[in-house]
Amino acid sequence: MSREILHPETVGIVGAMEAEVLTLRDSLTQLHTHKIGKNITMYTGKYAGKDIALCQSGIGKVNAAVATTLLIEHFSPDCVINTGSAGGVGKGLKVGDVVIGTQIAHHDVDVTAFGYAHGQVPQMPAFYTCDSTLTYAAEAAAVNFKDAHIFRGVIVSGDQFINGQDKIAQIRRHFPEIQAIEMEAAAIAQTCFLLKMPFVIIRAISDSADENANISFDEFLATAAQHSAKMVHQMIEAL
Repeated sequence: MSREILHPETVGIVGAMEAEVLTLRDSLTQLHTHKIGKNITMYTGKYAGKDIALCQSGIGKVNAAVATTLLIEHFSPDCVINTGSAGGVGKGLKVGDVVIGTQIAHHDVDVTAFGYAHGQVPQMPAFYTCDSTLTYAAEAAAVNFKDAHIFRGVIVSGDQFINGQDKIAQIRRHFPEIQAIEMEAAAIAQTCFLLKMPFVIIRAISDSADENANISFDEFLATAAQHSAKMVHQMIEAL
């Protein structure tokens, strides 16, 4: 689903929580705030010579899908970047490291009784592939990223906070190559797929999705959000 977006004029960015969009919002010049519906906040402004439409979607897949749709419909970006935190389950991942998504899937969808792959929504692909141009731009930006290690790979999403090895094992049975687990990326990816919008997912690790995940998340969310935002900044500067 790649198209020529080497020099996008308008970049859309989606983050679920205020902490995940704060650094990006504060970097915008000519900042304007837009309230849409009950809980969705959009910010528009400029960064690195580009128009930015930044959305705080709220947590979870439905919120993310609605917000991404509104972002695209209201501000017509050339591409969408999803930023934020995630639970890291890939080998070698540590808190603060960054994962650039390559393929994105739902881990909590099961229509296998009708012959679909686990995680596959009917009439949708089993995996949503991040745009190759955007992925390349993120990887190029990562060369100059000194704050953490950069990984790439599969990210899966579900409407649950994963905090146990048993839950990780269940998900890994269906997605053995997963790097990270979170709660919005697949919905954003599916929305972009349906609306023919190039996208990439960039997530920094806040916890290990284990029994101490809630404690780690609270402690390291700010660090993860800052690392993810810095990667997004460097990527936009390189586009």
